[in-house]
Amino acid sequence: MKPKICLGSAQFGLPYGITNTSGQVAEAEVRALLVEAAAAGLTLLDTAQAYGDAEAVLGRTLPPGHGFQLISKLPAQSQPSFTADDHYVWDQALKSSLVRLGQPSLDALLLHSAQDLCKPGGEHLREWLLSLRQRGLVKRLGVSIYDSSDLYGVPPDLLDLVQMPLSLYDQRLLAEGTITCLRAQGCAVHARSLYLQGLLVSLTASWPAWVEASAREHHARLEKLAADRGCTLLEFALGFARAQQDLEAVVLGVCSRRELEQLLQAWHNSSPWDGNEWSDWSLDRSQILDPRRWPQSKA
Repeated sequence: MKPKICLGSAQFGLPYGITNTSGQVAEAEVRALLVEAAAAGLTLLDTAQAYGDAEAVLGRTLPPGHGFQLISKLPAQSQPSFTADDHYVWDQALKSSLVRLGQPSLDALLLHSAQDLCKPGGEHLREWLLSLRQRGLVKRLGVSIYDSSDLYGVPPDLLDLVQMPLSLYDQRLLAEGTITCLRAQGCAVHARSLYLQGLLVSLTASWPAWVEASAREHHARLEKLAADRGCTLLEFALGFARAQQDLEAVVLGVCSRRELEQLLQAWHNSSPWDGNEWSDWSLDRSQILDPRRWPQSKA
């Protein structure tokens, strides 16, 4: 089965995305977007405590009686170690999220930093997370990662769901077998960064000056292929995603109803790829694959 679309909400709480020229999405537009998304059969919403006021915006704009399953994330923890007293702090943070979202529980809560589990006292964080499932506050637990090494030291009982970067240009975790391994363990996988914050679906001429020449040349070849086949860069990006049958969902953000309509239309179009030729388009070791390596003013 092809993966589902999980609607991302970073743009609802922040002016997120290097190619985002319209800033944070207005609440009226978010409200209309959610109505259209529900009508289109979308059921998953991704958010985080670190996405500005995205949780509060969702709480004010979710349609009455909606059927969305909500996923949120606990921010990376700043303290170097944990004690049992931190249970109260984490409880308050989660309860604040639920109040902002207007929900009694979440489909999933992920750690924004899996490394927090490896800190001294990390067992307290694990115990607290497991208690959420026992108390019915979350259905699934998991982590958000950048690399497969981020999974080292994460107990299997916390791996109901893993969110990871994956795109036509960033196939590392696919090629390494990380996705297949997680699925074999019964863990769901959600892919994010499918557009590389919009770079992958934008023309090379609009890319920031700091992007290296090799990546520009690579993308220019994709532009030419799109022109030759009469399709869009968006269709290439989504065709790659739909081919990944080990994914439960792909997290995709939009800034307007028009973008949502374009996304849904492209999602349902036939793939422009010939078989699995998309596997030849991975762009290894490029700076554009990890926003943490982008110049600070652009990240």
